[in-house]
Amino acid sequence: MTGHGPFDGEQGERARQTVMRLLAATGGAAGDFAGEVLAGRRRPHELLAHGPVVDEFVEEARGWWKLIDALPAEERQRLAAEAWSSLERQVGELATLDVDDEVAELEELAAPAQGAPAPPRRTRDDEDDDWSDRSYLEPL
Repeated sequence: MTGHGPFDGEQGERARQTVMRLLAATGGAAGDFAGEVLAGRRRPHELLAHGPVVDEFVEEARGWWKLIDALPAEERQRLAAEAWSSLERQVGELATLDVDDEVAELEELAAPAQGAPAPPRRTRDDEDDDWSDRSYLEPL
């Protein structure tokens, strides 16, 4: 270990801002929270106390946990030994990422989903006279 956190210093702050901008562009609970951080209304450390975000992260972490548990013991040990240097490398990559291009791409990908037409509603078949046989839960 190097004696300092990977998010300390100017590079770490650039990486933190990059992560927040990327999260904000993705939407969802984490994206909404990141937007609040970028606007100065929330602090990044509050993320872990924000219920909807925590729920998303816990669910995602469960998936990662299952994947890691499925790995052979030697692979898990290797990954654990390389974790700190991997984190430092990833922070460095985030600090130098062209975040404007990445945010634009994320927003472009999200645009069709936001403007997509609603799925067609099932129309009621008025021609059948066996209405008494229908379940009361069936949509009209």
